[in-house]
Amino acid sequence: MSGERNAGRSGERAARTADLACLGLGTGSIEVYWYLLEHPDEAAASTGRTAAALGLREAEVAAAMAELELLGLIRHAEREHGRSTLVDPSIGIERLIDNRFTELNEQLRRVTAARAAIPELAGAFRQGRSRTLPLDIERLDGLAEIRARLDDLAFFAHQEVLALQPSFSPSLIEAARPLDMRCLRRGVALRTVVRRQAVENPVTLAYLRETAALGAQVRFTDRALERLIAYDRTLAVVPVDPEESGRGALVIRQPGLLASMIRLFEEVWESAEDLSALDGPAEGEQALTAVEREVLRILCEVDKDEIGARRMGVSLRTFRRYVADLMLRLNAANRFHAAMLAKEKGWI
Repeated sequence: MSGERNAGRSGERAARTADLACLGLGTGSIEVYWYLLEHPDEAAASTGRTAAALGLREAEVAAAMAELELLGLIRHAEREHGRSTLVDPSIGIERLIDNRFTELNEQLRRVTAARAAIPELAGAFRQGRSRTLPLDIERLDGLAEIRARLDDLAFFAHQEVLALQPSFSPSLIEAARPLDMRCLRRGVALRTVVRRQAVENPVTLAYLRETAALGAQVRFTDRALERLIAYDRTLAVVPVDPEESGRGALVIRQPGLLASMIRLFEEVWESAEDLSALDGPAEGEQALTAVEREVLRILCEVDKDEIGARRMGVSLRTFRRYVADLMLRLNAANRFHAAMLAKEKGWI
């Protein structure tokens, strides 16, 4: 029992040691400080006794004592023949904590103040990028640069994001999902128009419904669309080559061009159909989403989730989540049982 108590005490001591280190005490100083707290008479004794008790060199103990005095945890009193005395920890440690908070608050103030430099830095960045194009038209080269800029623009959007998206690939959905979710969580309005062919793809449809459930407005149209994303009606991003959007993009800030693009979006939006028009009201358990129908069809055709995920163009994890949701809905014991029950219900 005594051994267990000692072990527990050692563990607590180690945790407290880590806590004290954040106040500026070195490991050796903390060890000496603990010893002096438990043997207060040693503070007035020679460093040799403390060194012998802790298995340290006298020079190490002397350095630790100097640090403890500098930090105000011990006091060197000349009138007591140079002896050192311990300062009450409730005073000494509290003073160190207060000093540390002061330092941290000052660091936080300086870090926060750094935001004031962002507009000037951004202006210098845009000026450096505009050597071949006017300042109000910026070119982005390559898919990585485009996605990095879209991430930045989505982060700083405050009011609304408008998008014309002819189609979605699995990689585009993967890149767009975190940006859209972040905007929606922050209360940014998100309006998207896609082509009818896009909503006929079960994976794309599932993604669009996911965003709609979180507050996005989604419509579809039979009109031909060129890809466009506009942020807060202050700038828009369009592809350099509509047939191959990964080649590059233009960030448009020119007021005349931007106004025309926003006007085009609003015209397309007004004539488009709402996503909810795709399905009538669900009737009992027979109502299936397009994704669920696709998953059931694949379950009847393949015996490996990896193949099914490739067929749908989604990750293995996403496909397995779809399967798990269906199995729960059908109360199926396994994926093959789910396919059999779906056939019995006339779902497929």
